[in-house]
Parts: sequence; C-alpha cells; structure tokens
Amino acid sequence: MVMRAGETAMKPVVNAAVEAPPSQRTGTHVATLAHGIGAPLARLEDPRLLTGRGRFADDVNRPGQAWGYVLRSPVAHANIKRIDVSAALEVPGLYAVLTGDDYRADGLGNIPCVSIPPTITGKTYHATPFPPLEAERVLAVGTGVAFIVADTLAAAIDAAERIVVEYESLPAAPTVEAAIAHNAPLVWPGAEGNRCFVHELGDAAATERAFAQADHVVRARVRSQRVAGNPLEPRTYIGDYHEGEQRWTLVTSTSNPHRIRLLLAEHIFRVPAHRLHVVAGDVGGGFGTKGGLYPEEILVLWAAQRVGRPVKWVCDRSEAFLSDFNGRDQVADAELALTKDGTVLGMRVELNHNLGCQLGPSTAHPPLVGARMLSGVYAFPAMHVTINGIFTHSRTFTTYRGAGRPEAALVVERMMELAAAELSIDPVEMRRRNFIAPQQMPYRTAIGERYDCGEFEAVMDDALKLADWDGFESRKAVSAARGLLRGRGLSCYIEVCATISERMELRFDATGGLAILAGTFSYGQGHHTAYAQMVHQWLGVPLAKVRFVQGDTDIIATGRGTFGSRSMTVGGSALKMACDQVIERGRRVAAILLDTVPDALDFDHGVYRTKDSSAREVTLDRVAKATFAWGAPKPLPPELWSGLEGRGYFSAEPQNYPNGCYIAEVEVEPETGQVTLAAVTGIDDVGTVINPLILEGQMHGGIAQAAGQALKERIVYGDDGQLLTGSFTDYAMPQAQDFPRFKLGFHPVPTKTNPLGVKGGAEAGTIGLPPAIIGAIVDALRPLGVVDMSLPATAQTVWNAIRDARERHAGKPPGTRFHTHPHPDGQQSDGDALPKPTDNEDA
Repeated sequence: MVMRAGETAMKPVVNAAVEAPPSQRTGTHVATLAHGIGAPLARLEDPRLLTGRGRFADDVNRPGQAWGYVLRSPVAHANIKRIDVSAALEVPGLYAVLTGDDYRADGLGNIPCVSIPPTITGKTYHATPFPPLEAERVLAVGTGVAFIVADTLAAAIDAAERIVVEYESLPAAPTVEAAIAHNAPLVWPGAEGNRCFVHELGDAAATERAFAQADHVVRARVRSQRVAGNPLEPRTYIGDYHEGEQRWTLVTSTSNPHRIRLLLAEHIFRVPAHRLHVVAGDVGGGFGTKGGLYPEEILVLWAAQRVGRPVKWVCDRSEAFLSDFNGRDQVADAELALTKDGTVLGMRVELNHNLGCQLGPSTAHPPLVGARMLSGVYAFPAMHVTINGIFTHSRTFTTYRGAGRPEAALVVERMMELAAAELSIDPVEMRRRNFIAPQQMPYRTAIGERYDCGEFEAVMDDALKLADWDGFESRKAVSAARGLLRGRGLSCYIEVCATISERMELRFDATGGLAILAGTFSYGQGHHTAYAQMVHQWLGVPLAKVRFVQGDTDIIATGRGTFGSRSMTVGGSALKMACDQVIERGRRVAAILLDTVPDALDFDHGVYRTKDSSAREVTLDRVAKATFAWGAPKPLPPELWSGLEGRGYFSAEPQNYPNGCYIAEVEVEPETGQVTLAAVTGIDDVGTVINPLILEGQMHGGIAQAAGQALKERIVYGDDGQLLTGSFTDYAMPQAQDFPRFKLGFHPVPTKTNPLGVKGGAEAGTIGLPPAIIGAIVDALRPLGVVDMSLPATAQTVWNAIRDARERHAGKPPGTRFHTHPHPDGQQSDGDALPKPTDNEDA
C-alpha cells in the first residue's frame, strides 16, 4: 500500500506498537470516567468505515448526471494562440465544451487568496488572477484549458482528445532556484524577481550586533523539498443546480465545507451564501491539501447550471500529481552566531518559499506561520527573518500537514546540530545550554511568539531515557558487525496550533438522545469518538445515545473546519461551553421539577441533586424529555418547554504550543547508500490527552509522513517545467515495511489558554522527526567525512555523499553524479524502496 489514509487508532498507517511507561501514557490531568476524557476508547467511527459502510463523495451519484473531464496544458509556460473545439462537438453524448472565454463571458470570479494577513497587505504583494480555466496564458503543466461534459467519462475523454490547442511556448522557471536566478523568466510581469511579497520578523539591528559579538558563526542552506499530499481518496466533486430554487448544491471531498461555501458565494458566484449548499460526507484523508477551493469545484457547479443536469468529476491518481496543490518547498539560508561555549547569541534566516504560479486560498499560510517558529525551543536573544514568497511555473501551493512548522524545525535543528559539530560540543549538551527554562514562562521569543508553558529539557530527558540513549554504542557495534554504519539523531520541536473561532451545538431529542452538531470537520481524526467522550464526561450522556453530525452547510449553522491541529482546542472548548449552557438551562427545569430553586442544585455526571440533606434528584435524561413533553409534569415557561439545547463558542486567542523531542536511529549500507530506519522514539507535550489511542494513531501517521519526507518523497520538475514524478513509479511513498516499532510517550504540561488544557497533537511527528532522521544519517556517515545531507536522503543521495566525501579525503575533485532525470542538481528523483528494519524481527 503506497497511499495514505486518514489515520485511525484501530488500524494505524504502519505496523508499529507503542511502548512507553504507564506514567508517560496517562496523558491527562483530568479525572477520567470509563469512557470519558483520557480513556483509550476505540473509535466509534470504525465499525462503519471498516465494513465498507462509509459514504464518500464518489459513492454519491445523481439521476441523469453527466461526467466532467478537464483538458490540461502539456506545457509549463505558454501563450494560448487558439482553441478549436469543433471536432469535439461531433462526439455522441457530448453536452458541452467549456473554455476560459466562456467562463469570462459568464462574469464569474477568481479563486481568492485569503491567507495573506494585514501585516502583508499593508505593504506590497502581488495578487494573481486565478480562474478555473485559462484563456490566454498557462503558467504550469496541468493547468486547465477546457472542461468537457458528456453522458459518460469515456465520451468526455474522447471529445477532449479531439480539441486542438495551439500553444506558443515560453521559457519557464519551475523551481525556487530557477525563479530567483538572474534574468529568470517572470511568472507575472509585475512581480519583479518573481517575488510575491517580502515580510520580515525580528530586529535586524539587534541581530547584527549579536553577530558582531560572536566567537563563531555557522552558515548553512537548508532545503525542504516539494511534496505531494497523496491522500487515499482522490478529490471528487458533484455539482447540481436547482433552477426553481436558483440554488447550487456541491457534494465535495473537502475538509472545510463552510469555507468552500463562503469562497464560492463571495468570490465566484457573488451571491448570498444561502444559495449554495455544500455537503461533505466521509473524506479519505486530506492533510491540509483538501481545505481550499479548487478549480474543479467551480467547474462542476458552473457546468451543471449550463447543461441543466448534475455534473460529476473524479480525479484519477496521475491527474492528482498534476492538479492537486502541493506543500513544503522552501530554501532557507541560515546563520547562527555563538559564543565559544555554544550559547547562541543570534540567528539570521532568509527564506525563499515556493508559492507556485498562482495564489490559492491558503498559499501564503505555510511560510508566514512557519517562520514564527524559527526560534524553536531555544532562548535566542536576537533574531531576524526575511520571508520571500516566490512565484514559479509550478502548481499552486497550499497547507500540508504541519504547514510551515516542519520547514522551520528542520532549519533550527540542523543549525543546532551543525553548530554542535563545529564547536565539538555534544548535541544534547548544546541544547541544554540554550533551552528556554520553565521559570522563564511565559516567554516571548525574539521574533514575537509568546510561549505560555513548556518543560523542554524535561521532555528531552524523557526521550533520551525511553530511547536508551546511553546504550547506543552497543547497538552501533552490533550494526558494525553486519557491515552497517549506525547513527542517531535528536530533534526538539515546537509548533503553534489552533486558530480563529469555532461554534459547537448540542441538541437533545424528545427521547433523550443527544446530537453534536460540529463546526469542525473530521476526516480521519476521530471527532465522533473524542467529542462523545467529552460529552459523556461533562453531561453523563451514554455514548450510545450520542449522534455526531458534521459537513452539511444546511444543517450546521457555521463552522471553520479542521486544520492546524485546532479541533480539540477550539472545537472541544466550544463544546465545553455548549455543555455548560445545557447544564444551566437544565438546572432551571430540574428546579421546577424538584420544587426548589436552581441555586439549590448540584450537577454531577448526568444527575441534578439538592444540596440539602433531602438529596432529592432528577436525571438530565428526564429533564431533557420534560422539555419536549406535550403535557409537562409541571408547568414550564415557554423558553424551557421547546427542547433542551446548548451552543458554545470559543476563540483560539492566544494559541497554544505543543512541543516534543524525537530520536531516530538509522543503519546505512555504505556500498549502496541504502538507509534503514532502525528506531524511532518520541515524547510529546500535547497538554491534556482526550483519547490516547486516537492520539497514538495520529502520531503513527505523522511519523510515516515524516519518514516519507526525510527518505523518499519529492516532486521533481525538469528545467522546462515538465513534471517528472507524475506517478508512484517515480514518486516514492513510505510503506509499512520501512518502519521499526515506535516508542512513544507523553509529557503533558496542560496549557491555561483553553478550559481543557489541551494542545494540538496531530502534526507532532511530522514536525519533529525529519531533523532527527537526517541527523542520524549524518552521524552514521561522519566518520567518512559527511557533514550534512539533503532531503530526501534516498540511496542515491546518500551514495553520492559518501562518494564525494571519500574523493575529498583522497584529494580528488568530486566525481560526476549520476542523475536518473536531466534536471538541476539536488532535484534528482528515484523510486528506491527501503529495506526492512533489522533491529526488530517482529517489526
């Protein structure tokens, strides 16, 4: 299996057990009930999903529906001279061939960018028109130029193959390096140097003074390569238009239905939002890449109105490589100023972050948010960061699991490792000398982040113990006896999580059943289970009586969806407020039923009791039923005699800062460059843990994606902008056999920024592990003279590094590298598979 599913606790992405002392796996400071907060409850969603009873977008078909197909540009940069559709119109079963000229004639709008905040918009940035079909110029391979609608997909493809598009090819700059080079082709004529924006953080003057006082300066270029999200379920959309109601309906595989409705209403169709109905059912993974508005969502709705019937579009896997928005892709030039004893005085970083050819809704989020984390868990006194958003002739960028924070962690941790090596300081000791101490909390970093809590050194110590750091030399000797080089790497990370506001609603029915109407959106995170546990904890409602509802904009009043590890913080806190409202409304009803006053009642796990010696009581279940009764047992005022419900609201201001420490051990075969991930250990501080089983499943998935980025995955473009990794033959994905058994634990330091004490947890491994893996590879190869390693560390990359180091040692110039594709150095691709780990026979 090479495709990713949304992570589950019952069926982890990798065959890895979690080993941690019980004290590290409690994960909560909240008293737990059998099925309440902190209980390792198996997901309530899984019986339905694992038995094939889920309902995904492709399971939906409408009577009389047509099929849509997008004709895409085969070139990266070209003027469109003409589009001749005459031959396509002769295909039987064809309903329409729609072009960019048709779209413009209908007066519809462009996909907006809503991820550049006032701190940037108050300056200068280059906005880009982004229609779903291009009429004059294409800017990336895979750009849509026509949308064909027919009664079958085969007919639509047949018609597409008859369309003649004449292109005038132009020079392309498909990578960051190409786009920032002197005299590079411009993606947008008005964007000088292909820069969309320049943003700065920190104090340049103070940083300059810090460097002037330094005993030693470390400099490095750290690159995070471009990667594809590759969720198990490809994007799928069904559009419909009801002529009588003048209303569109979109069934979509999005992770954020209310956001899609808002963008469509406000920017595309320019109509009131109530004229759009967006429905998202089960979604097979997304990792952030499905959260924004895509051209095809617009096309199916527009085409449905034009042809008078529903239109369905399903992305195939190869098409996804061309059309899905991508993630990562950042070049960081970093400098670290230090004293002789390894104390950091200042850090200076210039980031060049790929934005792709056009700004999508979330394109600017990763570089702007990720840069805020460049101080890591360290007390750097002075910092200055410059962020350049760079246009390239490549697919639009978006958020991808971690969204800028993995890039930041890689920069900080690689610089700390390089500094330790250059100063001959133990990497563990290097970190101890620079950690922010608990007594310094709350701590404001040199670039403006305010950390509220954290025990960074204690977290590292827990990880060192769990990983048996002191026993490494014996394992290294065992590996050496097999002819393998063994190395270990350490990474300490911090991220910022949760954002904006959320609304959650609770509604009892007449029989005492309770519906959770969630503004968040679960697509693998297990919200049905986690929220039901919360409600059980706070209201005492049995899990079997809890129903979970999400994803329908006609049923859920409003919602922000799920991204940035926000749901347990913002959704969970709003749910707590909704429960509190239910308790208070129910207290008034209970007081009437018990002939007392509300203040005379206590509430505990589903029961109201009088505080006096009589200890009279009434259950919440009976109270809820009384609010619906046609003949109430005692007269209730009108506002209490129309059902029992609660609405809760919460805003993530301030945000929270999960953190942790990951340790990796690798074995390297020096003659081939093959890398085996031999051990993974992680300790995470995610505050209060709602469900440790679900959290561990999320961590498994994050670790898998981290290893994919560190060892295998990379989107590669040729110099002409052609995509060279357009299938799983060329784009390597992690497999279960690539992983050892994980050792994971928790070091909870509950935050006071929300009533649950919870911090984000879904992106931990994705952020923390890649620097540890790269550090481990460098550690293994250091005796050969290798001092750094680029991502992904494929066998070819590692072999080249070993060969070059040996030739340098021999006084020879580095040899000519073998490339599997003719493209710039550092961008080669190979589909190598890693061997099975050798440490654990049962891995």
